[in-house]
Amino acid sequence: MTKTLFVDAHTFDEHHQGIRTFIKGIYESIDISSSELQIFLAAYDIENLKAEFSNQAYFKFIKLKSKNKYRRLAFEIPKIIKDYKFDFAHFNYYLPLFLNKKCKYIVTIHDVLFIDYPQYFSLKYRLINTFLFKRSAINANIVTTVSNYSADRIKTNFNLTDKKIEVLPNAVNTKYTLNHDKTVDKIYLKEKYDLDKFIVYVSRIEPRKNHKKLILAYQELKLWEQGINLVLIGKESFKDDELNKLINEVSLLSKGMLVKINDVPDTDLIKFYNAATLAIFPSLCEGFGIPPIESGVLETSTICSNSTAMKDFTFFKDRFFDAESKESIKRTITKFLNTKDDSNQKDELFNIAKSIEETYNWCKTAQKLKYLILND
Repeated sequence: MTKTLFVDAHTFDEHHQGIRTFIKGIYESIDISSSELQIFLAAYDIENLKAEFSNQAYFKFIKLKSKNKYRRLAFEIPKIIKDYKFDFAHFNYYLPLFLNKKCKYIVTIHDVLFIDYPQYFSLKYRLINTFLFKRSAINANIVTTVSNYSADRIKTNFNLTDKKIEVLPNAVNTKYTLNHDKTVDKIYLKEKYDLDKFIVYVSRIEPRKNHKKLILAYQELKLWEQGINLVLIGKESFKDDELNKLINEVSLLSKGMLVKINDVPDTDLIKFYNAATLAIFPSLCEGFGIPPIESGVLETSTICSNSTAMKDFTFFKDRFFDAESKESIKRTITKFLNTKDDSNQKDELFNIAKSIEETYNWCKTAQKLKYLILND
């Protein structure tokens, strides 16, 4: 008998974010050709949704009437679940206000960093989400997250001693595993952005992402004197006057060698990763951390923070650093900028890329979710 699954895909009506990457990665890769599982995705703009999942001929789509999250979760979605008599419903973070006893709920809680690192989040955010995330974890039939670290912290913080937290890891998009010519991409970036040798950091700009220590490390090492740019790619999600002042000062001091770009097309982002002299990820805390595996799978020399979920990236070995320590960041940057581009390094980067490709694969993650549903 075919089971039916409702997926709250409202995130496709909003700006690009991690949840959207997660949903697209899993449901673009899930195999439902056996007709064991019928999937319905719901959003306000279903034409956009159809375009995003054009490869899935068996998917069905439900148009939401409201973009308001409160009306959506309190009234509209509970009614849809009741009317369609869904067997399962998948949500990220928040379950609907009213739960249908005949439906089994799946919730993906990507992290609970606001509990373990309260200094980076507002009191209002912490209070509301501690209550709502815990409610979701307690009431869901299947609780999932994206890393072993997050699974442990969810279980500990919400005292879920008798509940299994399933790990559905994020992965790299298949477009990253295609053959990308580094020489061609370097020429492209030189012509379009006037960049030659550069360190790249891809991340939203907010305090826990640790831009300050990275910029200070770049300043103290005076890497512009070696002709090395520091490129920061990401939108500002937290206004930080002190950080903006530092960026302006170092940009002026380096004569424009510190480059801040709010956003780039996906095709250009791959080229930035692929052509970088060094990719760095100095975040202080993450529920997963996708950028270092995106650069790593392209066989780009990558160094990474060793904290929270990034500890799972064991293939980086001595490419890890202590993100709390500016000196550790400086030492690791210096070490891998000065590493010879020889056969040993090429072998190392090749092995890192293969480990990432084998471990963080959307098809594997999608297959696990399908298994959880069909065997519940």
